[in-house]
Amino acid sequence: MKKVNIDKSWEYAESSLYSVLNVANLECEWKPVDLPHDAVIERPRCENNPSGASEGYTPGCSLYYKKELMLEEEWKGKNLILEFEGIMGISEVFVNGRLVAKHFNGYTSFFVDITKHVKFDDKNTIVVHVENTHKPSSRWYAGCGIYRHVWLHVGGKVYIKPWHLHVETKAIENETAILEVRAAVANSTNESVQGVMEFSIFSNDGELITSSQEQLILSENEEKTVSKIITLSPFKYWDIENPYLYKILATIKIDEDIEDSSSAFFGIRTISVSPKEGLKLNGKPIKLKGGCIHHDNGPLGSASYDRAEERKVELLKASGFNAVRLAHNPFAPAFLDACDRLGMLVIEEFFDVWTAGKVSYDYHLFFDKYWEEDLKATIMRDYNHPSIIMWSIGNEITWGVGIDVDDEEGYSSIYTWCKRLAQKVKELDSTRLVTAAFCAIPADYESLLTTIEDGSNVIRMLKQEAVAGNDKWGKVTEKFFKFLDVAGYNYKVDRYSYDLEKYPNRIICGTETYPYTLFKNWTETVKNPNVIGDFVWTAIDYLGEAGIGRVCTDENEAKMFGGEFPWFYANCGDIDICGDKRPQSYYRDIVWGLRKEPYIVVLPPQLFGKKLYFRPWAWEPVERSYTFPGYEGMPIAVHVYADADEVEVFVNGRSLGRKVCGINSQFKAVYNTVYEPGVIEAVVYKNGKEIGRDKIETTDRPVALKLLPDRNVISSCGDLCYIKIIAVDKNEREVPYADNTVTVEVEGAGRFMALGTADPLSTELFVSSQRKLYKGRALAVVKSIREKGEIRVRVLAEGLKIAEVVIKCI
Repeated sequence: MKKVNIDKSWEYAESSLYSVLNVANLECEWKPVDLPHDAVIERPRCENNPSGASEGYTPGCSLYYKKELMLEEEWKGKNLILEFEGIMGISEVFVNGRLVAKHFNGYTSFFVDITKHVKFDDKNTIVVHVENTHKPSSRWYAGCGIYRHVWLHVGGKVYIKPWHLHVETKAIENETAILEVRAAVANSTNESVQGVMEFSIFSNDGELITSSQEQLILSENEEKTVSKIITLSPFKYWDIENPYLYKILATIKIDEDIEDSSSAFFGIRTISVSPKEGLKLNGKPIKLKGGCIHHDNGPLGSASYDRAEERKVELLKASGFNAVRLAHNPFAPAFLDACDRLGMLVIEEFFDVWTAGKVSYDYHLFFDKYWEEDLKATIMRDYNHPSIIMWSIGNEITWGVGIDVDDEEGYSSIYTWCKRLAQKVKELDSTRLVTAAFCAIPADYESLLTTIEDGSNVIRMLKQEAVAGNDKWGKVTEKFFKFLDVAGYNYKVDRYSYDLEKYPNRIICGTETYPYTLFKNWTETVKNPNVIGDFVWTAIDYLGEAGIGRVCTDENEAKMFGGEFPWFYANCGDIDICGDKRPQSYYRDIVWGLRKEPYIVVLPPQLFGKKLYFRPWAWEPVERSYTFPGYEGMPIAVHVYADADEVEVFVNGRSLGRKVCGINSQFKAVYNTVYEPGVIEAVVYKNGKEIGRDKIETTDRPVALKLLPDRNVISSCGDLCYIKIIAVDKNEREVPYADNTVTVEVEGAGRFMALGTADPLSTELFVSSQRKLYKGRALAVVKSIREKGEIRVRVLAEGLKIAEVVIKCI
């Protein structure tokens, strides 16, 4: 089917009014909007909002969207299907005043066949009602609205069903790939038809490689799947270093005329797992250097722009990740497309809850009725993505069970659902692995806050529990994991070595691990052959679960799961919401062997000597700064991350001595000294020879702004440009303490979209063009407006030199 984007020229209104009979003429204050759109990110947060820390104290919304749609005359007699990639909230779709669809999962895409509800002699009115006022409805920031793309599929009377053109690699023999191509075809007429289905495969640069035909015979109103075996010899693998993509084009021809067509990209790759050899991609062993991420796009809220999704993958690749876990729901197609193009492996997850809820109004209210529909929609939509190597049927499902672990009858429902979901996935897609992320059980929650560094003691303790019959976690998971290909362990690194012995055939993936235990996480992953990878919580910071990664000086505050208002961000990502690497990300570079030079960070003098209380997802509150006005002569701690035999730190040329800074010290060294403005330098040595150095220096006051766009040339068709705003001194050095208020002005072929910082406590709105710098930085986002030309961005701040940058739109 032809796929037409209809994101432009919608209207929206916030209203609790509801009239089924006159929904197209609701008396609301309509505002123009182009999709995608998140209404929540536009509204102030409040400490009294019932969404609480989980959703970042954001408000709920009841929204209407409206679009007037004129259909082309040539579409008359064809099949017309709307595709909503994602609507966050309980949604109802009306066409010309008639209710035609309801949907209850904010993360799954769905279709609405409007063929019988439209007219060609007048405008058609599409109205979408989105209800997301019942709070809390999520454990993280979800947003509200039509936050992903909307498409109109136009197909012939005989058409290929959307999401139903699939390519499966059946076998690889020497240099030949044997592919099975399948297309589901529907005949919408009351008479039988005969024709030909033609399958054509194109190379990455658009060259036709091969073409094959299959006879097509359909009875009246019949649907059937047409399949064909096609061989490619030679062929190119898709992998993370060379993510080679092919294109499949399926065409229906009746009486030599093209009746309908559909296309998709795919890759040829193999995946396998075994307890002795771990995970193999295309026959080569690989450990997953993974990170979990949520769906939001930082300052843009949940609005899913193609460039925003692509940029996330670029940031992950640049920081050494080769895999990502989509927590805890299906993501936008644009994100998966980017993973395909850039070479990022994916675990795509279906559900955060099954029948038992984690918050009052989450998906558990609808799971019983709609799980199969949503699971099938995700697999059918995403089947061709070579980046997806595993489906996850659930995350930490034992939350909220509230029953005794020894109650076999009580837990039987968990096992039954696990078996049912896993079998359904395999029925729909037998080519990928199935996993689920398992965390603490009700008898085991205390272990979430306990870190035992001595692995031998952990194994000894577990063996003692097993002998005494007290290994509750092992008892439950033994039954749960038997239905899965890969056992997902959340925060259970201490069990890896023990479970290799106890369950020698179990294949494990660290589906969530704490950032601060990175050294142990990765050491245990590499050491145990049956552990295929490690996924930190999280790779990119996100909105909601506010403050779970905070460090406190108050013990009582530290005992709270989330932070009190005005906390907004989780504050636990390797990469902050503006796309900048945090200290833990540079430490990861060292542990993963990606960085040769040392990296210096400093514990600020105002925190030195204080008792610090870490939430489990926190990192040390160190900064990439040696500028602390007013703290001269006060003690500080200098932290150095490095993979070397020794490190030597110099303060203004004076050596503070050498310390061990290699694997035996977990790649860390700490020096306590006194703050004196100037230069700190770290030099690292191996076998007595210098192998790298790093330095940071005290800066002067800010005098100007520097603008760094992520790209200087963008598409004119609604593309995004991300522009870093950095305060600099007279020598153009970044001033890390600058907190000037900046104002962004945009002229020309673009418009302002958002302005954000990494400040997790700010109550400033991202949609405002004015904001205070945080640690000397901010991030502006501008969007092209479908005009070729230039976008001129000016940033002003009182007392600072104006900065300007020009972005070309082509």
